[in-house]
Amino acid sequence: MLIRRFPQTTLYLAIAIVIAIVFVPAASAEDLAKTRTVSGHQIVHYKDAPVPVDLSQVTIAAYVPNGSGYNVITGTGTTQGTFTISGVPTGNYLLQFGVEYLWTNASKVNLDTNSDYRSTVVPANSDSTLTFDILNLNAWQDTDVFEIVCPNNLSWESTDDYLYGGMSSGATSFTGTYPYVGNLSEASLKDQYYVADLVTQEVSNIPMPALARYYAVPKFTQAQDSNTSINGTLKAIAQTNTLEGNANGADLANEALAANPGAILADMSFGFDVYPGSLSKGFTTDAPDLILYEGYSGGPPILDQNGDIGPIAYGNPYPKSWPLFVIYEYDAATFYTAPGASNSASLTTSAYGYTTTLPTATSPIVPLVGVVQNPNVNGTSFFANQTGAGVAPTLTWSAPSVGTATFYRVRVNLLSNNGGNSTFTTVAVLSTQETSLQIPPGVLTAGQAYVFLINARYTSGLNFAKNPYFLGPSAGYAGVVSGMIQP
Repeated sequence: MLIRRFPQTTLYLAIAIVIAIVFVPAASAEDLAKTRTVSGHQIVHYKDAPVPVDLSQVTIAAYVPNGSGYNVITGTGTTQGTFTISGVPTGNYLLQFGVEYLWTNASKVNLDTNSDYRSTVVPANSDSTLTFDILNLNAWQDTDVFEIVCPNNLSWESTDDYLYGGMSSGATSFTGTYPYVGNLSEASLKDQYYVADLVTQEVSNIPMPALARYYAVPKFTQAQDSNTSINGTLKAIAQTNTLEGNANGADLANEALAANPGAILADMSFGFDVYPGSLSKGFTTDAPDLILYEGYSGGPPILDQNGDIGPIAYGNPYPKSWPLFVIYEYDAATFYTAPGASNSASLTTSAYGYTTTLPTATSPIVPLVGVVQNPNVNGTSFFANQTGAGVAPTLTWSAPSVGTATFYRVRVNLLSNNGGNSTFTTVAVLSTQETSLQIPPGVLTAGQAYVFLINARYTSGLNFAKNPYFLGPSAGYAGVVSGMIQP
């Protein structure tokens, strides 16, 4: 399940932000006369240690609004995750660090992020494998889920993953050797893997997998390009707990489909998890599933209706101190064909969220935040293809009609022709608490084609001005994608 492999606050998610404001007045003569040295830091706070981001080879600059664009003041970064920019006028400015930017008025800027796994993870090479010999599996059904997860090193895989390809109906063991693309295990660093058997139960005619058998694997160490054996017997876990299956699936699906008039609902997933630690700093590592439902074309149905399917029984063998939370993700695909290309490619947008507020019979899972309203590019419909948009177009939108956005994030995607195939490359990611934005210089190039994605973002308890890249116990987003925009 994608939401398990890519938790919300990996470093790439947390730092990939640009914030720019359109229609911000030019700095006054008085402000321009008052300058300061801007400084800051970018540290990733892992479970075991803080690690600075190397900014020594990253472009550092301040973009000061001048009424028609920006005055650019360059700065420098260090290997220790710090940076300075001298001579920045007081007031708001756009801070650039690489392809990411932050709109701020601070003289000291905190770009830190949190990641709740160890700092020394090493991805397994392509020749690394796992050999399973797991006994006492519940008689296998096609909609069951067999997963292996290690929160400490950010690893999660399942039979739904392309790696394994499932097993035979009725099987009571899981055996065989499979490629492993997680991170290498290190016993001395307390990597603990869990194997879980989520068994399908029919809940209002919905095939709902929930945890029924479990095995805590003895700690092991993997070498690169080696095979590792995982042997053991699953323990039956009484499904004495229940979660109310009350969700506004239609509302969630509608937010996903609002991405673009041409968007197609591709798939959805619903997870009920335990978190190995505190969620106060967000969902920032992989977490074991207690319930995991995935709907897609040709498989289990996409849950796109509002309603309560009733209680879902599950077992929970994990520590009682681990908090419970629910996750939803509804994905939509919008297709584009790059100029000169023969084949189209899809850009995926999501209505996504996680929260510790669990559903009840009277309180369903609902979108934490919806898509922005009335998006435009240079005053023209956001969803229309445009030529001659210029290299610094203005984007505007209105606040979502569902939920409250803590801030907005805009991703700029270059749409290219690669041997007849359309491809996307992210060239900038921008965020703001305002509802307008002008693309800064150097992002767009004349003669190219681009697609903009605007996500409305919600994070509970976030002090955006102080810690713009932190997460909280609840967070979510919903996005819209533009037509093809050509400068």
